[in-house]
Amino acid sequence: MEYGVVQRETASGRDLEREVLERVTTRMRAADPSDVAGLAQLHEALQRNRAIWMTFASDLANPNNLCSNDLKASMISIAGFVERNTQAASKNPDVLRSLIEINESIIAGLRHSAPPRSPASPSRELLGA
Repeated sequence: MEYGVVQRETASGRDLEREVLERVTTRMRAADPSDVAGLAQLHEALQRNRAIWMTFASDLANPNNLCSNDLKASMISIAGFVERNTQAASKNPDVLRSLIEINESIIAGLRHSAPPRSPASPSRELLGA
């Protein structure tokens, strides 16, 4: 078994969430919408980002999720913002920058201590980001 696989299998849910957000944020930042290939890469990254946030929202809505109600409400609100603005982000650099900044803020928060996650988190499914 490869070291990366072992490391991933032993990582916490928070580490996996951070890793997934880092990957998709890197893709969003790197995509160049000025050419067809870059625009396609941006659309793909934005859709992946949207899917990640919808999975987060679903996990947060689960009654077994151990996050505080305030954190749940804030994160579900952010997921709604991502949902509403994903399509515009490929055409509007300010919206894209907002989505990237949101992810970067969450990534920074995931590096620090926070409330525990539910034991049945779907985050491992997101590793393909």
